[in-house]
Amino acid sequence: MNLEQLQRMLDGHEWNDVEFKEARNNVPDKIYRSVSAFSNTAGGWVVFGVKDDDGNLSVVGVVAVDKVQNDFITALRGKTKISRAIELNADLLEHDDGTVLAFYIPEAHRNDKPVHLKGELRESYIRRGASDLKCS
Repeated sequence: MNLEQLQRMLDGHEWNDVEFKEARNNVPDKIYRSVSAFSNTAGGWVVFGVKDDDGNLSVVGVVAVDKVQNDFITALRGKTKISRAIELNADLLEHDDGTVLAFYIPEAHRNDKPVHLKGELRESYIRRGASDLKCS
């Protein structure tokens, strides 16, 4: 992702291929639902450093860049939070309003699905619109 792509996303809405989170100092725990959903559906972007205020998206920046990046990548490479290691693409973007971290979560191979959380198959999600829905 580059700054131009980020700006196009900011001018739009959260939808089936992007999830924005402030994540100024920590990785929000709920983001792993989106990781599961993107992995089980068609892939998508997790973008840290963006505030979603009732659909109004604005860059607020990640303050603890190294911590947030390392914590997120470590969680996706281990099997404590998520059922399989996620190979992702990561981009660090220097926006005028702060640092943005963008991670592309690819769709999992069908043999690896469902990607679930906390070792619990019932904690599997899919992406529909801007929502992460628990699988039945």
